[in-house]
Amino acid sequence: MTQSTIASPAGRQEPADIIDFMRSIPPVPPILSHHLAEALPRVGGKPQSGLLLRDAVPGGSAEDRRVGALWLRPRFRSDIPPERIIVTNGTQSAILLLLEGLVGQNGLLLAERLSYGVIADLARRAHVRIAGLAIDDEGIVPEAFEDACRRDGPKALYCNPTDHNPTTSVASEGRRLALAAIARRHGVPIIEDDPLGRLDRDAPPAIAALAPDIAWHVGGLTKCLAHGLRVAYLVAPSAADLDRVVGPARRLSHWFAAPLMTALVADWIMSGAAEAICAAIREETGARRRIALGILEKADLRCGPSGMHGWLRLPEDIRADAFAARLAERGVLVRPAGLFAVGEGQAPQAVRLSLSAPPDRQAVELGLERVAALLASPA
Repeated sequence: MTQSTIASPAGRQEPADIIDFMRSIPPVPPILSHHLAEALPRVGGKPQSGLLLRDAVPGGSAEDRRVGALWLRPRFRSDIPPERIIVTNGTQSAILLLLEGLVGQNGLLLAERLSYGVIADLARRAHVRIAGLAIDDEGIVPEAFEDACRRDGPKALYCNPTDHNPTTSVASEGRRLALAAIARRHGVPIIEDDPLGRLDRDAPPAIAALAPDIAWHVGGLTKCLAHGLRVAYLVAPSAADLDRVVGPARRLSHWFAAPLMTALVADWIMSGAAEAICAAIREETGARRRIALGILEKADLRCGPSGMHGWLRLPEDIRADAFAARLAERGVLVRPAGLFAVGEGQAPQAVRLSLSAPPDRQAVELGLERVAALLASPA
């Protein structure tokens, strides 16, 4: 067995014989605790630090926005005006704001036909209709997007073009430009969810960098730094767009990021700790990706550049739901493709393996060996 460099999350208790490949959470590098211990006295020792527990500024302070622009710069390959950025209480809060502000009640949202597992739930919360689009090895098929724009009059497109959840596809720069051109032609704004972009150093620029006039970018920190950080940066086409879309919700505090949390994030980004933590997660998930590709070398497994999850396509005679149930009997938890399906149509026979979720590499190996054994003898 390979020795892990990642510690188990403190306080989390799971049966030793259960390997959880379901939850999309990052591993916890040992340096995270070190940087947390160093940052907390700095944050708490500043003059007027007690005010961090008094009021939350809608969208974050000017410093929060400036720091967010620094963190997102590698995804945009250029400076982002801070006035185009707000800080939210995590990715889901940002998406919900956009569904309410861009799509509106009974409006139509388009998304990949396999997509982020809770996007349909968020659409229901916002009283938004949702429909799935055909996808290929680069994500959304442009012709499918064009046809839906002409036929259905959508209000927005939600997409996850970098290390797509769940299929691990990465849209090329050409594909991103093609989707942006269609969106611009039909006046359909793009909601770009980019939780893994900072982990993939070779990913093409964000759609919002290539087409800032039509795309809204959501850069959450729960995958690239720590699952418990409920902080996401939302980048709008312009400050005026931010005011138009988010302004009506400024009196509702449910989406505000906690100031103590954003102060910690700012400290980490400015000190270099955030980059170090991200690099440690990247190294660990890369090691887990290599383990998966080795153990399941005879299977139809795709692993994305970030290494956070793998997409296992099953033989034609094996149903994903049944395969997941059989794995659960063997103490391995996975998510079948049907849990990611958007709209009508049959989901493929595939399962997602969240390689980052187990506490260490030994657990990853053990779980994947059980997966391989079931594939070899499914009866």
